[in-house]
Amino acid sequence: MRYVRRRKRSSLGGGLSHSIRALFSMTVIVALVLMLPVVIALFKPMYVVIHRIDPDLLIEVSNKGKAIAYITVKGTVKVPEPLRIWRFGDITIYKVYIDAETLDRLKSMKNVVSIYGAKKFSHAPLYSLDPDEYPFRDVDIDNKFHRVGRWIGRGVTVAIIDTGIDYTHPDFYDENNRTVIKVLVSMFYVNPSGQYIFWEPYKNGTMEDLLNFDMDLWRQYGEPAFLDINGHGTHVAGIIAGRGWASSGKYLGVAPATELVIIKAFNKDGEASIDTCLEALEWVYNNTEKYDIKVLSLSWGASFASDGRDPVSLSVNAIAGKGVLVFAAAGNEGNLPTTVVVPAVAERAFAVGAWDAYYDRLAPFSSLGPTIDMRMKPDLVAAGVMVVSCKSQFVDFPDEYEVGEYYVALSGTSMSTPVAAGIAADFIEYFRYWYGRDPTINEFIKWVEENSRHINMFKDFITGVGIPIAPR
Repeated sequence: MRYVRRRKRSSLGGGLSHSIRALFSMTVIVALVLMLPVVIALFKPMYVVIHRIDPDLLIEVSNKGKAIAYITVKGTVKVPEPLRIWRFGDITIYKVYIDAETLDRLKSMKNVVSIYGAKKFSHAPLYSLDPDEYPFRDVDIDNKFHRVGRWIGRGVTVAIIDTGIDYTHPDFYDENNRTVIKVLVSMFYVNPSGQYIFWEPYKNGTMEDLLNFDMDLWRQYGEPAFLDINGHGTHVAGIIAGRGWASSGKYLGVAPATELVIIKAFNKDGEASIDTCLEALEWVYNNTEKYDIKVLSLSWGASFASDGRDPVSLSVNAIAGKGVLVFAAAGNEGNLPTTVVVPAVAERAFAVGAWDAYYDRLAPFSSLGPTIDMRMKPDLVAAGVMVVSCKSQFVDFPDEYEVGEYYVALSGTSMSTPVAAGIAADFIEYFRYWYGRDPTINEFIKWVEENSRHINMFKDFITGVGIPIAPR
């Protein structure tokens, strides 16, 4: 028998080969770990679009066995015992405890529009910019940039869901020293019959009575019913309807002849649960005709995967279905694709991005589209950087942003949203004058498309149709 001697492998070569394989394996592992957030980020939107279910809810049910869910249905569907119910025309939203078996049963039903978990909403964090770079004390930038003039929203009612309002501010009174607020509603307190409390000025009492009522609640429970102790809602309201009395007419709202409906749903920290948002939106839906609401301004949102079928966005669609022009903040998530927040992703809401009117450029914090189902958002952009508006006397802002005793300059899509809402109020007055009736939503869209300053040739995912200009 012949033997063949095997050549001995080099220990160096074997070790090198092993090291290369180990290095390759480690590289793959590291790459997978680094890609995991990207994979998850891609998975959630795709899952929502395909299955109409919030992936975060799936994870929570898997981990805990049961979780709070919000089931939106059209028609009749047998659901677990509901904890709460909201109705918007043919849309019903049920809040329930749900388990994996029930979730699996419901997701296959065609009447089930979507199933989402609990979410927290907030007004987008105010983007801090260097005040020394902006001459905000010299110019009322939103009025100048959007060319506000003859039409100022006379006879138009705008509703605002936010942190309340400082109704003691002189800019919220007309030439007869009567408040421009039609009604204030609070989602924080209910009356003995279980209804959310409201105050109609001069019917329920004087404005002094209202302040005394609010101060008592603040002392007892740490949160007034209507008064803004956050500052956000007052600033938003001033952008729309501020009369400019405290500045001798220098800092006017974009539609300074409008009347306001104020719904306080966000607390002193600027936060609200999904329940509170739905309650506020349901109140608007049920009272649109009573208070003749024509425009709704929503300077808040939440960042989670939605193709517009989440319960809050669908509620917004229902309000728009009544002919109300709804404007929602696109978000301050930065110039990154698919970062438009809820409810600005709603199909029938006008998602508003922020434009730096001082330097004529897109604000660096403004969220971009498209939506996860590839719809073009935002719908338009408006002045949203260092906008001067009313300051709540119950809030202490940094000195460098304050403008005298009554005003403050703030930035964010929270500011650009009421600018756009105010322009819509001006357009409604203009349209009524020329045509003798209220415009439809499609007529407003057509007017914006034809009269905006277009940044691009077609609607895109960065600036939408462009910058709306007030009617002339």
